[in-house]
Amino acid sequence: MKLLAAALIAALVPAVPSMQAAPAGAPGPGTAAAGRADCASPEARLRPGAQVRERNDLTPGQAAATERGLDRILTRLGLAGPGAPASPRAAKRLAAPINVPVYFHVLHDGASGNVSDAGIRRQITVLNDSYGGRNGGADADVTFRLQAIDRTDNAQWYADPERYERTYKPRLRKGGKNTLNLYSAYIGGDLLGWSTFPWKYRSEPQMDGVTIHYASMPGGSIEHFNKGFSATHEVGHWLGLYHTFQDGCGGMGDRVADTPAERDPTNGCPSGKDTCPAPGEDPVHNYMDYSYDTCMTSFTPGQATRVHKSWAAYRA
Repeated sequence: MKLLAAALIAALVPAVPSMQAAPAGAPGPGTAAAGRADCASPEARLRPGAQVRERNDLTPGQAAATERGLDRILTRLGLAGPGAPASPRAAKRLAAPINVPVYFHVLHDGASGNVSDAGIRRQITVLNDSYGGRNGGADADVTFRLQAIDRTDNAQWYADPERYERTYKPRLRKGGKNTLNLYSAYIGGDLLGWSTFPWKYRSEPQMDGVTIHYASMPGGSIEHFNKGFSATHEVGHWLGLYHTFQDGCGGMGDRVADTPAERDPTNGCPSGKDTCPAPGEDPVHNYMDYSYDTCMTSFTPGQATRVHKSWAAYRA
């Protein structure tokens, strides 16, 4: 899940109306969702520094349990767990290109949030550039192909997509476990988007997918976060990647050896940020950090390998 840096919240609130006004009845910044029985995750509206973790920032214990499950599946498939694949055949399977069909669901309230087909195609291009290494870093060999666009004019779903997530997703979602369902809506508070992890698909297939703030798409109104990399970040979670600051300076981090340990998410695009004693400066240019979109450029080869392992285990 990608949150706005705390220092930018005050700037974000007036920025939203410059594209579309915040919808009537929409929860404002800081509105608590904990009292809503149908809210998928009360933590979803928290900004960095809050004392409760949001859903894509797992505790070390949760991450460790997830990794044990992933290793068991990979071993059963003959793809091994940690380390190199067990055979040339396994290596070939993990190196196979990943092709992801995409269904894009626009939640809007009349003209508010009703993003254009052209804007959606630009977002898909951003995903392909990000995962194809065309902005820098590793080519993850993942391609996204837009299948269809649908539009739902529903003021409640648009204004509070977290609250109504369990209503609109089962009605709109298409395809199977290898299909990305991408939803755009207005998201109040500190949040730019959220995603399900691939290992959750089996237990809740209808909830699988990614939701993004429509104003974070390319050319949107959220200053510093309008190049479409919020979708890149959230799709990273959908493909099995953790935040670069997972586990902080301790534990196993994000389970990717070539992303240096990072204690805190990045605010802006600082130079020389180094929050952990382990070698390497913080990966502020990585898509799985919280940096400005203008700062984000890359995935690492290790992240690309993890994406392919997660795909083989959960989405192939």
